[in-house]
Amino acid sequence: MTTPPELADRFHDQWLSTHPLAASSYGIPGYDDLMPDDSEEGHEAWRAAVEKILAEAAEIERDNLSPAEAVTLGCLTTQAEQEIAALESAPYEHTVTAMPFAGPASYLAISARSVLVGEQAASDYLSRLARSGEWIRQLASQLGAGARKGRYPVAPLVEQAIDWAEGVLSEDAPAALLAPSPPAGWDGAADWEEERRRLAREVAKPALAEWLETVRSLREKARPAERPGLAHLPGGEADYARAIRTHTTLPLTAEEIHETGLAHIAALEERAVGLGAEIGLFDLAAVRQALRDSAGKSRPEDAMAAAQQAVRRAEARAHEVFPAPLPPACQVTAMPPVVGESGMAPHYTPPRLDGGRPGTFWFNIYRPTAGTGWDLEGVAFHEAVPGHHLQLSRLQLLTELPALQRQRSVTVFSEGWGLYAEQLAEEMGLYSGTESLLGAITASLMRAARLVLDTGIHAFGWTREQAIDFYVEHVPLPREFLVNEIDRYICNPGQALAYLTGKIELLKLRREAETRLGSSFALPAFHAAILDQGSLPMPVLHASIESWLEVGGV
Repeated sequence: MTTPPELADRFHDQWLSTHPLAASSYGIPGYDDLMPDDSEEGHEAWRAAVEKILAEAAEIERDNLSPAEAVTLGCLTTQAEQEIAALESAPYEHTVTAMPFAGPASYLAISARSVLVGEQAASDYLSRLARSGEWIRQLASQLGAGARKGRYPVAPLVEQAIDWAEGVLSEDAPAALLAPSPPAGWDGAADWEEERRRLAREVAKPALAEWLETVRSLREKARPAERPGLAHLPGGEADYARAIRTHTTLPLTAEEIHETGLAHIAALEERAVGLGAEIGLFDLAAVRQALRDSAGKSRPEDAMAAAQQAVRRAEARAHEVFPAPLPPACQVTAMPPVVGESGMAPHYTPPRLDGGRPGTFWFNIYRPTAGTGWDLEGVAFHEAVPGHHLQLSRLQLLTELPALQRQRSVTVFSEGWGLYAEQLAEEMGLYSGTESLLGAITASLMRAARLVLDTGIHAFGWTREQAIDFYVEHVPLPREFLVNEIDRYICNPGQALAYLTGKIELLKLRREAETRLGSSFALPAFHAAILDQGSLPMPVLHASIESWLEVGGV
């Protein structure tokens, strides 16, 4: 009989081969020469492979599994079911965006961040580039299939994508594809660069031009800004139900998620008024104005340096609340232009397993976003330490775990941890003052508002402008950034729900542990119990912590 770790390894290997761009994004070598197969045949083959894995998982006898094996089986089953859900929802039939979350823009963003550590990596880069045209044409074909079903993209995002693609096509060869440097000292570099430019110009660029023509052909029938959500697509209600389950891993309804968001906004605004009074801001309007005015006031390079200082301060204190092993320092660096100019918020990518890139907190020096005002420290703590870097880079050191748990990121777990880390940083006294605490509340307001906005757009028929107005009213960040965020939620339904949902679940588990363990509760041990099994779906995490509590939290 196949064991859960064996089956998980097989599934993970197949998943990486099927999603090679995601593998590169995770920093997992061995797949950098591949492109996805987003043809109908490719999707059907992947569905059959996943269904076979699920059938084998169902045959495993649960009663005799160790706690660790039960965790692995739970992770495997959940993630396999999510793959089926993604195929059934078929977002590629209607998703058009200039943002690096999907489509050709995602490929260019990954390419721009590639680090080529040797001749094989350079060769792999060319192999992927040579395959890029076929993949981009597959995406255009899927958009055509969606249109025939009445599943059209959203007009404002279509216009943005057209502008973006026209800009890329105005170049002799897409600059993002020419961004990575060949291996240092390599005598084949000149020939390699010539071949790369040829492939970018003769393979990727013509395919992108064809994709652009498909997008232009959808312009007239694209859903207007008044109907941006899944609720306005054939089958959209079922698609959104799957999106909620996929991104939260919980049986939640849109209605209860919406109400949770509203309640959290009210509580956070009340706290903001209390903190504002400490620095002479005596009502919510004054607090909001001060927070909004703080964004982007520093030179981008100075803001990035301040973020790095906050990260180093947190790294110096991490041993107080986390057990060994602690990860190497997090790199803080500017995003590539192709990513930053899209309006991408500061974010983190884990270390490449081949050593080509350390864990990196990418800072946007090109456009005003979150993390450039009083919220700078909170975003740094979320993305780096005690947030994503500590979680994901440390996880790579736990080599006894199956790769599925060590290398993959379950959004509700990882982003829930990021929000929990913002609160933990306050407990540790890492914020430099009241202004930074108010900035952290801004970040929390954004995540609470996401519950309202995502459900409003996709379940309750909100217009794009209605969503923008709500965001601007409740979250004191630059309007331009908030508009970009709304468009992100439109093109990636449900993902925005994961952040606060995950934090709520983590806090429930901590309160339960504190109550049951009493004086023997220790924060480093609790954090180890949360993190040391990898990135887990919430029901699997709850079961894992219950097992830990049953043996006294050791």
